[in-house]
Amino acid sequence: MAHGLRTLVGGGLFALAILAGGDAAASEEPGLAAFGSIAELQAAVAAGQTQTGPATDPKCPPELEECRNREIEEVVVTGSRIVSGPTITNNQEAGVDEGDIVKARGDTLVILRRGRLFSVSTAGGGLRAMDAIDAYAPGVVPVVYDDWYDEMLVSGDWVVVIGYSYGRGGTEINRFRMDAAGRFTFVDSHHLTSDDYYSSRNYASRLIGEELVLYTPVDAGRVEPLKDLPMLSRWRIDRDPVRTTVVPVENIYRSPETGDDGRVADTLHTIVRCDLTAAELACGGVAILGPRSRNYYVASSAVYVWMADGHWDWDTAPKGEEPPAWLYRVSLDGAAPQVAATRGIPIDQFSFREDPEEGSIAVMVVSQGRGESMWGAEAARGRAALLILPFSRFGDGSDAPDDDDYRILPALGESYEARNRFVGDHLLYSSTVYNGGCRWCARDDDVLPPYEGVLTIVPLKDGPVQRYMLPGKIGRIEEMGRDAMVVSTTEDDMSFTTVALTGLRPVISDQFVILSAEESEERSHAFYFMPDRDSADGSRGVLGLPVFRRLDPDGGSHFDDGRSEIGALAFMRRGGSRLTALGTLDATPGAARADDGCVASCYDWYGDARPIFLNDRIFGLLGSELVEGRERAGRLRELRRIDMTPPAPSGPRPYYLD
Repeated sequence: MAHGLRTLVGGGLFALAILAGGDAAASEEPGLAAFGSIAELQAAVAAGQTQTGPATDPKCPPELEECRNREIEEVVVTGSRIVSGPTITNNQEAGVDEGDIVKARGDTLVILRRGRLFSVSTAGGGLRAMDAIDAYAPGVVPVVYDDWYDEMLVSGDWVVVIGYSYGRGGTEINRFRMDAAGRFTFVDSHHLTSDDYYSSRNYASRLIGEELVLYTPVDAGRVEPLKDLPMLSRWRIDRDPVRTTVVPVENIYRSPETGDDGRVADTLHTIVRCDLTAAELACGGVAILGPRSRNYYVASSAVYVWMADGHWDWDTAPKGEEPPAWLYRVSLDGAAPQVAATRGIPIDQFSFREDPEEGSIAVMVVSQGRGESMWGAEAARGRAALLILPFSRFGDGSDAPDDDDYRILPALGESYEARNRFVGDHLLYSSTVYNGGCRWCARDDDVLPPYEGVLTIVPLKDGPVQRYMLPGKIGRIEEMGRDAMVVSTTEDDMSFTTVALTGLRPVISDQFVILSAEESEERSHAFYFMPDRDSADGSRGVLGLPVFRRLDPDGGSHFDDGRSEIGALAFMRRGGSRLTALGTLDATPGAARADDGCVASCYDWYGDARPIFLNDRIFGLLGSELVEGRERAGRLRELRRIDMTPPAPSGPRPYYLD
């Protein structure tokens, strides 16, 4: 390791300018007011709307000739039953499952891979491929419709795939049944009017019990003449779709800034909830007309959406013209949405943590950002604060932000790609210090590395803020029992740093370095920590993370022809405060280049590698390979693997694979 740890003492505190504002009292209003008619909604859109061009496909690089701009076409909510059970997904909230590419039902693994669903049996200590099916409706031609299938959830014998179709316009909800033998049967496919929900960090879908929760935005400027409000239609190859309104106008709410002073209010932020296991898919929802930028977070009792102008920038706004921001709370008990006026903008979904026992929600905010849509979270920077917002502050939004709800934190500065996470009674967040020069070239003659990570640890109760310098850029902050794991990467190596949070003050308890490696996936689900069964406090266990080994000492990309070349899954054991290497489960060289006849989702935007811990067994998903390892005498040994790659197809290839 070229550069060790340095503790930062003090510094970074700044004046309360970011939080300047009047006093606020708890609102006596029950919540937001809904629109009374379509005409009323049209007038509000016309009063606060920006002109936008045709929708484009951000997953299709515009420099490719075949990628074109595409025009986007086009309930009563009940309480949720939370079922908290075993999960193999690195979820943010207990009892709130998140859409991903691999799930488990009993001893069966269900995998979403390049437009196909696969089932794999782990019964009887074995590993056997069972079935495979297209992740879309029969008769659909994904290459024509430009369909992408991103997230998958499982409830009992129901499997739902969430995707987006640029050609047909809207979010896809594709349902399947899986029998005891792991065989899939397609049930139905529905389309929900929406714009693209994609975020480089967040997931659009959640599952609470048997209830599917979706966030989708709708550009009000493209709904002409606002007769096509968020609607659901069942797709059939033999007939035109019949659309039903899932968000009637009486469920569309006014944001406080709607139509005021010409402020932008051009997006319907839509929360849809569906009974996933109903024979006929039944959905209802609410929408709030507001500005485009958003952050989306689902807790056990409510859905939260933070809205702000497209590029929220407090630091450069003229005095007296500071941009507004709002946090909306959509309770899962069916009450009308409520809102609180706020300042700042969160980094991503991990900026939030609801505390129902305390009756509040904590949010880390920064002074400059773009929300989490697409790659917006990568732009968060500037000053920072911690907002502790009591539920009593939520109402109709007429009260100004209360300065006493904010705690000033050390600034991020000009850093990009910030990370943050609530772990136990602490908030941890990172920024990157650039030391000038070329970030990617060799710097053997320099005293300092080209960039260093700054980790800030904030106790939510009593205690001072702690700051540490870590080697390289911090790309991941994760929960690990009651402690935290921080992963950072330099040009040469990657470091795993454990942070003990249960003592008198947070301390760096250990650091492990993998030489000539880098993290190959940045999404939260690529990491998993499984505590040992006999570890009461969760301090002992095994963790896994995909890595890419550098074979070229001069660096180079790990992408080839639009496919991610996954090297390995690295596993470690944490015993108390110490980390030890268990070993890796490796991909077969060249396996990622195998021709699998892909016609949908042929670029892995949500990743293609996962560590999986199921029934005290260790697996690694590496592209189309599923590998099992066993821990023996402190080492992980490969037991078996299966390759799910379909046979190479015959006949003409899709145009974008020629």
